[in-house]
Formats: sequence, structure tokens, C-alpha cells
Amino acid sequence: ARVIGARFFLRNLIKTLNYKQTTNLLDALSANLTCTCGQKAHDCHCRNGTSKIIGLLLDHYSEISSTPHDPQRFWGWIKNLNFHSSMSPDRSASVRLLRDDDDLRQGIMQVALGHETDEERIREIRFEQFEWQSHSGLHFQPQDWEFMANFAFQSKNTALWSSFVATHNHHRKPEDRGPDNLRRLMREQAFEHPEFLAVWTQKNRQYESMMREHREKKYWFERRRKRRDAANKSANEKSLQKNKALIESGKHWGWLRHIANYYLLSPDELTQEIGSDIDAERALRNSFSFVAPHIPTLEQVAISGSTFHVVRVLHAACVAEYRKAGDLNNVDIAVLEVVKPDCGGYNGIEEEEAEKLEAEIDRRIFPTTEARETFIRRYVEPQLAQGTKGQTNSSWLGYKEEFQPLRAKLSIDWLARYRVLPFHTLDTLFNIAAGFADRERLKEIILERCAEFMFFWPNQTEDEELEQRRKFWFFRALYFIPELPGVYFDWLAADKDTVLAIYERSGRGNRIDNEAWPSLTAYKVEAILDAFIGFWPKVPLPGSHGSESPKGEKAYRCLSELVWSISSDSPDAAIPVLKRLISDSRYADMVKDLKSIRIGQTRKKALADFAPPTPQEIVEMLDHDTVVTVDGLRKLVLHELSILQGAIDGGEFDTAKLFYAGDKRLDEEPCTKIIAERLSLILGPQDITITPEHHLQHDKRCDFTTAKVLSGKRRLLVTEVKGQWHPKLYEAASEQLNNLYAIHPDAEKQGIYLVIWFGKDEKVARKKKHGLSSAAELKRDLEDKIPLELLGLIDVFVLDVSKK
Repeated sequence: ARVIGARFFLRNLIKTLNYKQTTNLLDALSANLTCTCGQKAHDCHCRNGTSKIIGLLLDHYSEISSTPHDPQRFWGWIKNLNFHSSMSPDRSASVRLLRDDDDLRQGIMQVALGHETDEERIREIRFEQFEWQSHSGLHFQPQDWEFMANFAFQSKNTALWSSFVATHNHHRKPEDRGPDNLRRLMREQAFEHPEFLAVWTQKNRQYESMMREHREKKYWFERRRKRRDAANKSANEKSLQKNKALIESGKHWGWLRHIANYYLLSPDELTQEIGSDIDAERALRNSFSFVAPHIPTLEQVAISGSTFHVVRVLHAACVAEYRKAGDLNNVDIAVLEVVKPDCGGYNGIEEEEAEKLEAEIDRRIFPTTEARETFIRRYVEPQLAQGTKGQTNSSWLGYKEEFQPLRAKLSIDWLARYRVLPFHTLDTLFNIAAGFADRERLKEIILERCAEFMFFWPNQTEDEELEQRRKFWFFRALYFIPELPGVYFDWLAADKDTVLAIYERSGRGNRIDNEAWPSLTAYKVEAILDAFIGFWPKVPLPGSHGSESPKGEKAYRCLSELVWSISSDSPDAAIPVLKRLISDSRYADMVKDLKSIRIGQTRKKALADFAPPTPQEIVEMLDHDTVVTVDGLRKLVLHELSILQGAIDGGEFDTAKLFYAGDKRLDEEPCTKIIAERLSLILGPQDITITPEHHLQHDKRCDFTTAKVLSGKRRLLVTEVKGQWHPKLYEAASEQLNNLYAIHPDAEKQGIYLVIWFGKDEKVARKKKHGLSSAAELKRDLEDKIPLELLGLIDVFVLDVSKK
């Protein structure tokens, strides 16, 4: 019920999406969607959930979008989907769209096959992505053959053209006989070009040779086959008539197997096989007691294929019982336990019914969480104990809802206990543990495995599987161990393709699939860049990319995108790394991104100690312009300095004279006192304190500070004042203000650098020929020389007191 309810909710949720939201979701979900379990398509379940969600999104897209559609983009959404049953056009808008829109469907075929020049690869793509467990709308239609023949001929792709050669069809029905338009078209094309003629001749000769061999054999075995089929049919009919009572009582093993196969796989053909006189469902429901002595244990089902037929008969019997009674209360628990692993994947059972049946089985066999744990241990652990042999169902922890409460416990337990596992099982268990298990215990296991490899095999071996396992654990140490031992990274760095594995985990489009993995620290990113930048030179990076992109492109894209991982590290760790990278000429093409990240990290560092104002403080700020943050203090002081500048420029009291003693300018200290006194008089009524020559830590003095107590905590703004002549005019912002004063915990790393301008005839930083003619020019010059990471934290204000 939960599954059905979730699907209903998801369908309704998707219906609320607009076109852009739908296409963005399709892009994100389909990006790098690949099989991770390593099993064949019909046994693969790792893509089930994503494929179904994409299918629903495609249906919604088909309902709200208008033509024309982009075949390239559509192919990106659809090419790696995996479905375990077909879908009819009346049940799916996307199947209907693809069936009806020849331009879209044929455009997709052109994108998927047009660049292929290997005939075997073309056959593989057609089978796996257009015929087998692909989207039902992609299946070839008669007009598609002619389109692909024309396309292949026009593009001179003989391999593609060869895959669609229409040979003479000897098996057409009489009513279908007549001119074969496709064959006539391709024959005409063949005669236009020698290469195509050679392919045409070869294909037709091969086909005729095969048909001759077939005809030669057909005559002598066709009669024998017909006699055998007739004899079998007669024997079956006699057996059915003779053993009807035994069959319907569920005690005829041969017919039970036969009925179960058709009941689960091809129910439409069942009546044809056994006739209408036999009640197949009665036979199956009555079979429980007959099969009871032969019921295998769950452990036997897990590792032995010999139990297959018994389990299938029991499965069919459970389906028949469920359809009749509506529950499985009368079925023995031992039966339900061995049927549980066989649930799903049968054409004779609709997906919704199969889910309800499995939910009913779960209700019976899982009364407690302990029962679930006992079950999955009995089923999966014998598989894990086989080592690298065979397949395992460890992925159940990840995608089966009934076992999700056990993910944390069992994934870490199995990783610790079973050292040699198939790679897909190892990867599955690790990813589940990364997402749900105790992280510290997972780190211990990683270090244990890495240490084992270095102790037992300190040097590289010729055992390829062993080296792959070594790389598996070293690679995870790179991500999960904060202080990565250099020896492990050196092993990874020795293989330049390691960067491709990093891209699969940390590429921008792949992070959503690896959210449980930690982001690489700034230090690790620097080490990776340093190790691989020389192996993978810069290449043009197109806007569209995916798993089929060239290795060089993927590697350089990884390196160029990897720098953004630094933004997730702490500022104290990230900023030194960013400075080194920016100054390294090897990363010149990444400098723009690196500087952008540095600005963000600097801002993050500035706000590290920031405490948001309380609701009452926000009300005070909105209603009475009350200051509630250091940032607010900074803006307020700058505002008052601007008012002071206005009074100097055009006030009635000749304020500029305050900064002179007769015709001689004042020094920095008296100028600072004048400014501080003015600010104190204005800001004092707002409970803001101005303190000249404020003593800070390490016996350092700030020219003046602006402070206010908010919620029991002081907020402090430091201001450094310099005259334009000061020798350290250009260094003071960073060396004094930022490094000495703004680091005060109450200052939140913010400050104001106030410079007093007395005119172009006065020296600037001890230089008489400075080339500056106004306060505005000096302000721009100072801001240009302030370190990038201080922008937004330290404001430069040049107070112009020059005699106009």
C-alpha cells in the first residue's frame, strides 16, 4: 500500500511541474545513469526506481511539450533506462509520442547509431536500447528501416547500411507477397556505389547460403519434427485425460511444472496447452501438500540453481491462492520464505499485483524487525561466503523498503566480515554503509584494508584482481580518511586514469549520485591537481557532455570542476590552498574560478562568528534603524563619514578648517580625534561608543573603534586612519587593519580604512610625484591594491579635506 501510495503521490507531484522544471529534472536524473550492480539487463534492478521516475517525467513532458522535440536531448534521457515489462501507447504518453512522431523517433535513431561504424556494436545498440528492455516507444517500425537505409547511404556508412540490408524474404504470407520496397531501394543504392554493392552482394550470398543449408536440413528433420510434435501432442492429451483428477489435486509433478511456467510467463497460452477442461489454478492451489517434502531451505535457494523449478511451482501456487483468497494466511511460512526471492519479473503478473503479493508475503514472514534480519542473513550471507563466485542480493539493503531499517547494521557488518567479494557487491555494500552506517567504523575498515594490502603486498603484483581491490580501498581512503597517508595517494597517482574515477564521484553532474561520499578537502584537491595536471592538458570543453565523451575531455573537465570542491572546505584550510593555486602558472585557465571561490571563502570566514539578530532586534532595526550587527555598524559609520564629507564640501561652518593649523595641515592623531569626537557626539545617543586609540590584544592600538552591546555581546568595528603621506599607506589595510585589529573576536573580521586627503600637492606614501589629482583617484588606487579576500569586509573611505 505504501508503494502504491508513493507512486500515486509522485504522479500527482510530477503533474504540477512546468516545462523547464520537467526538463531540468530529466537532465539531472538521466545524467550518467548506468548499471551499478553488474548484472544482465533482465536481472538488473539498480536502475528500476530512477527508470520509473524518468518514465513518469517523460509522460508528463510528452503531455505538456510541443513539437519539434530535440532528438539529442531525448536520447540522453532515454538511452540508459531499463524496464522489465513493455508499455502500450494507451498507458504511456511518451510511448505514444515516440510511436506517432516519426521525426523524433528516427532522429533518436540517427543520434544513437549514426556515428557507429562497427557492425557488431550497431547490433548491440539495437538489441539493448531499441528492442530488449528499453523504452517501448523506441522499437523499430517498418518506415524506420527505410529511413536508416537512406541515412546510412547518404552518410556513406557501409557498416550501418549493412545492418539494415533487406534480404529476400522467403517466409512472407501469400497475402503479403508483392514488391518489397525496402529491398528495391537498397538494391538501387547498391548499384550506385561499389562499396555498397560489395556489402549487398555479400549479405545476399550469406543469406542464400544459410537458406540452402536450412532447406537441405529441413526436408529430413521437418517431417521428424512434425511427427514428434504430433506424438507429443497426442501423448499430452492422453495424459491430461488420464490424469485429470491427479493434476487438479496438485499431485502430478510434470504437469505442475508445465502449468506453473505458463501461468507465470505466458498465461494467455495456458488454455491452449492444457485445454479448457483442466482448472490450472485449482491444481496449483492444491499442490502445497504434495510439494511440501521437497521445499528447499532459504540457504539452498540462495546458492543453488537446482531448486529453481520447485520455487517456481510454489510461486505460481501462491499467486493462485492470493487471487482466490485475497491473502496468504493458509500458506506455510517455509513456502513464503523461498518464494520471496523469486518475486517480480514475470510477464503473467501485473507489476501492481506483484507488489501487493510481495507485501502480503512480507506481512506473513516479517512480524518483527528481528525476523527481517534473520531472513536476509540466511539468504544473503551464504552468497557472500562464496567469495567472488556468483551473484549476491546484497543490493536488497539499498532498494527494498522492508530491509531499510537494517542498512546501517548489516552493510558495515558484511564489509567487516567478508574480505573477498564480487566488485559490484563490494561497491554496493560500501555505498550503503557510506550513507547509513557509523562513519567512524567505516573509516576503521578502510584503514584496515589499506594496511593489509601494504603489509602483505608492499609492491605491485601481476594479479589484476588484487590490484583492482587495492585501488578500490585506496580510492575510498582518499575520500573518507581526513589525513590521507601519502603512500596510498602515491599508488593512485601512479595511474593517470585515477582522475576519471574521481570525475565519476566528484564531477558536478555526479555528486547527486554520491551524496553520501565526503567532499574532497582543499588540501586533497591541491594534491590531485598537482599530480594530474601534467598528464591531462587543457582541451576545449563543449557545453554538452556525458559518459561517451573522450577520456581527455572528461579528465580535464574533472580537474577544472574539481576546484569548486574547495568551496565546501573551511576557510582556514581553503584560503592558503587557493593562494598557492592562484599563484601557480599551471592553473592560469582556472584563475577566474579560483578567485571567485576565494571571495566566497573569505566571506564565509568573516561570518564564522556571526550570530543572527534576534526577532526583537530585527524589529528595532526595521522600526527605528537600530544597529544589530557589525555589518550594520560599518554601514552606519560610513554613512556618517559621508555626511561629514558633505559638510566639508558645502557646509556653512567651513568644517575643513578644523584639519589645519593656520595654513599647515594637522597630523594623523589630531585629525583622528576630530573625526572620532564628531562620530561620538552623533552616535552616542544610539548607545554606540567611540573609543580613540583602543588598546587591543598583543599591545596593539587601533586609531578608534565603534562598539555597541547587543544581547549581552559587544559588537566592535575597528577603524585605521592614515594620512595620504604615510609610508605604509598601501599596506596598512591588510597588515594592520586586517591582520592585527579586525581579527578581534567581536569585530567579525570587518573594518574601515580611513585615509585623509589634503590635496595633490601633498606626498602620497612619501612620493611627491604620485600622479594622483583627487581623493576619488586615491580611493580607486587603494581599492585596487587591497587583497581580493578582503573585499566586502574592509571599506576604504578617503576623506577629502583639501583646500579647493
